[in-house]
Amino acid sequence: MEINPLLLFIHLPLSLILMLFASTLAAEQAGFSSVKTDTEALILFKKTIENDPKQVLSGWKLNKSPCTWYGVSCNLGRVTQLDLSQCNLVGNLSFSVFASLDMLTLLNLSSNSFTVNSTSLLQLPYGLKQLELSFSGLAGLVPENLFIKYPNLVYVDLSFNNLTGIIPENLLISSDKLEVLDLSFNNLTGSIANMKVQTCNSLLHLDMSGNHIIDSLPYSLSNCTNLKSLNFSYNLLTGDIPQSFGDLTSLQRLDLSHNHLTGWIPSELGNSCESLVELKLSYNNITGTIPISLSSCSWLQVIDFANNNLTGPFPDSILQNLGSLESLLLSNNKISGSFPASISSCKKLRVVDLSSNQFSGIIPADLCPGASSLEELRLPDNLITGQIPAELSLCSQLKTIDFSINYLNGTIPAEIGKLENLEQLIAWYNGLDGNIPKELGKCKNLRDLILNNNYLSGEIPVELFNCGNLEWISLTSNGLTGQIPSQFGLLSRLAVLQLANNSLNGEIPRELANCSSLVWLDLNSNRLTGEIPPRLGRQPGARALGGILSGNTLVFVRNVGNSCKGVGGLLEFAGIRPERLLQVPTLKSCDFTRMYSGAVLSLFTQYQTLEYLDLSYNELRGKIPDEFGDMIALQVLVLSHNHLSGEIPSSLGQLKNLGVFDASHNRLQGNIPDSFSNLSFLVQIDLSNNELTGRIPSRGQLSTLPASQYANNPGLCGVPLPECQTGNDQPATNPSEDGANDGSRASSSSWANSIVLGVLISVASVCILIVWAIAMRARRKEAEEVKMLNILQASHAATTWKIDKEKEPLSINVATFQRTLRKLKFSQLIEATNGFSAESLIGCGGFGEVFKATLKDGSSVANQEVNTVELPGGQGIHGRNGNFGEDQP
Repeated sequence: MEINPLLLFIHLPLSLILMLFASTLAAEQAGFSSVKTDTEALILFKKTIENDPKQVLSGWKLNKSPCTWYGVSCNLGRVTQLDLSQCNLVGNLSFSVFASLDMLTLLNLSSNSFTVNSTSLLQLPYGLKQLELSFSGLAGLVPENLFIKYPNLVYVDLSFNNLTGIIPENLLISSDKLEVLDLSFNNLTGSIANMKVQTCNSLLHLDMSGNHIIDSLPYSLSNCTNLKSLNFSYNLLTGDIPQSFGDLTSLQRLDLSHNHLTGWIPSELGNSCESLVELKLSYNNITGTIPISLSSCSWLQVIDFANNNLTGPFPDSILQNLGSLESLLLSNNKISGSFPASISSCKKLRVVDLSSNQFSGIIPADLCPGASSLEELRLPDNLITGQIPAELSLCSQLKTIDFSINYLNGTIPAEIGKLENLEQLIAWYNGLDGNIPKELGKCKNLRDLILNNNYLSGEIPVELFNCGNLEWISLTSNGLTGQIPSQFGLLSRLAVLQLANNSLNGEIPRELANCSSLVWLDLNSNRLTGEIPPRLGRQPGARALGGILSGNTLVFVRNVGNSCKGVGGLLEFAGIRPERLLQVPTLKSCDFTRMYSGAVLSLFTQYQTLEYLDLSYNELRGKIPDEFGDMIALQVLVLSHNHLSGEIPSSLGQLKNLGVFDASHNRLQGNIPDSFSNLSFLVQIDLSNNELTGRIPSRGQLSTLPASQYANNPGLCGVPLPECQTGNDQPATNPSEDGANDGSRASSSSWANSIVLGVLISVASVCILIVWAIAMRARRKEAEEVKMLNILQASHAATTWKIDKEKEPLSINVATFQRTLRKLKFSQLIEATNGFSAESLIGCGGFGEVFKATLKDGSSVANQEVNTVELPGGQGIHGRNGNFGEDQP
């Protein structure tokens, strides 16, 4: 049959039109279906949210396009990105709700509070490229086939969650497109030494810091030649730093700090890593010398090798090529040689910390030629000699100068007063002499002036009080004279004032009571006269001033023996090795000393703030002010070796935090107040060598203390002294023998001969005992030094002492071994620790000792006898809790 050409001409276009219409209709139906499923998936996610505090999902409604919803981005009507970061959403989530979002490329749910298992990560859309889930509540194992399932992933951040288990060896084996992987600060464990890394040319940033990863670093990472940032800090890694890391020629930041790495710093790092900006290897066990090849890293901004075992001289030539260097941190090593003069070549250098090394020589005068960026110069605990150069004033940006425990001499240059930004001038335990320059009064930002244990003389300059931000002034153990300026009362932020062991005279200025932030006042061992100002007990303290003493590291040196004046002192401890403290004269001259360290001194209250007051070894007269009973935060009150008289105020019994009270060697009269029975924190009291009378209160702790602390008070009686007479609070006496016969006098000659013989034998015995005592004392002191260092080194890594004022329940909370907390009365602890005997002492920490207490039911607890916490009224003390391990039978 012949086909009509005309009909063919008409039919073909019509067929094409019908086919095009059908395909368009199908596409529209498919598109409508996909938008619908996107909407349904997001609504399903919304239903899992239990709390939406910012109401970010309130606009997610079906009558609106999902492309207009908060956090949703679209392309051609399809959902491609979902960003709900920092919304504080709460809910029980499974990633399966997002499975139908097949066009999704970015999912950011960071900074929320979900409950979500990591296994559901494998239910995400296939095309995902960017996954950000930090701080999201993700928990569980890291899926081994994560990058096999999602080969398009470029950016993955799962940091700050609760991922556990080991990191799979094959995790990165198929991560061809991955650029960023962040697994930091989880609870990942196990070894990564055998991690298989092959095709990782795209990987730029790898961060696994803040976990519990063990074993050595994976050598295979050297295959990732485009790596710019590698961070394995805060883990448990061991072994050497791989030399092959030198092949990472694009590396800009390498952080392996806070591990247990050993070996040398590979010279290959310097030979190849010309792009290196940050090199952080601190807090490891790395040995050897600093490789001179680092001079090739001309872009280096941060060198942090602190707290290792590096030795040898510092290669001075390194710094000559490091024009971009900003931080040079080498503290706590054994690096020797002269102070690196080439520091002056680093115009951008802001922080130099060479603390606790063996650097010697002088501080160069040309340290800051021309414009300088230097802000911190820390050189404590070295062997630096010579004088402080006046040219240091050219370092116009300096905020911190710390020259403590060196061998500097000469005067403090007046030119230091030109440093308008100076906040800390610390140079204790040197040989500095001369006057304190009045020009320091121009340093309006000065916070810490710590110059104790030098040979400074003259008066305290009144110009110093122009520095209204002063928080810590320590001028102890110098040769200062004159009176204490009343202008101290202008310093509202002053927290610590130490002027002990000088030759200051005159009266204690009553204006000190205006120092509303004052916590620590030590004026012992001067020539102060007059009466104690009652207003010291009524400090205003109306409102806490924030940030006081923030950033300071403190050591309280507590004198327990009687050979040192004063109860102790406060030292700035930053950057100083514990063993060097044993060389400080305060410690060397004392029989027995305890040290406690901490980073915070006090949290201030709206009440009277004074916590430590030492006025001993002066010439003060008059009475102890009744107002002292109002100092509710007071923990240490030492008034010994003065000429105080009158009665002990009963108001002192209100000092619930008082741990040390020493009023010995005065002329105090009357009874010991019964209110002292309420001082449940009291661990040391000394009222000896006074004129006290009456019975020692039998309640509380007073009767449990040694008799020596009440000695030479003829009218005092009661436990621990001899019992009082019946019906009369006077010491009992043995009746004298009346009517001695004259026959005894006739035998006096024979009796005298016996006495002479007895004296000779006694003298010989005493000589033997003296020799024995000297030997035992030397052994004891050596043992105590070792014990003290062990304690301080432990507290150096983790703070164990601070004076705080957090209110706690009025009871002793002690942690039994593998048991719940219990509360004990003080009388139970006395019995359980055998009167806090030496046999029960298992360690020292806090402001007291840790004792093992065996209770009547056979259980054991570790109780720390502390006196550092502010409590409301009542009985009992607070024992600091701690996990001391399981008691062994």
